[in-house]
Amino acid sequence: MVEDAVKTYQNKIINANREQLLIITYELFMSEIDKSIEAINNEDEDTFNQCMTKVHKLHRELTDTLDMSYEISRYLLSLYIYMNKKMIEASIQFNLEPLIEVKKLANILLDGFKEAAKGQNSKSLIKNSQKLYAGLTYGKGTLNETIINEVESRGFKA
Repeated sequence: MVEDAVKTYQNKIINANREQLLIITYELFMSEIDKSIEAINNEDEDTFNQCMTKVHKLHRELTDTLDMSYEISRYLLSLYIYMNKKMIEASIQFNLEPLIEVKKLANILLDGFKEAAKGQNSKSLIKNSQKLYAGLTYGKGTLNETIINEVESRGFKA
């Protein structure tokens, strides 16, 4: 199951444009928050700490991608700083409430970014990637994948 999720995200990332990468980062951020909340409910501090490490890394990525030449980025930075404060509070106190608040804020931002991304049709950021199409064909319930635009060299050669 985990391998399938990793492959799904890999394919999404390979074909994603800038807006879609932001949305994927938010989805991963919220997924890790959910895992952290579940760890608190199960009173599993080790899993909680591992998940919160990932939450902080994803939050840092969201913060680092802000383009400060836009006024709205300064407002988002203020919100991200507040969210970071709440995440630290949750980490120190092993407390559920700050994480729930962060999740609500992140969900609102995710909805806004999804709506804003609808009007954007920029190209994929990764060049020389293979296009992967998957779907059911005329076989007996099997999933076949087809690779289009096979590229002999997709990166640096050693």
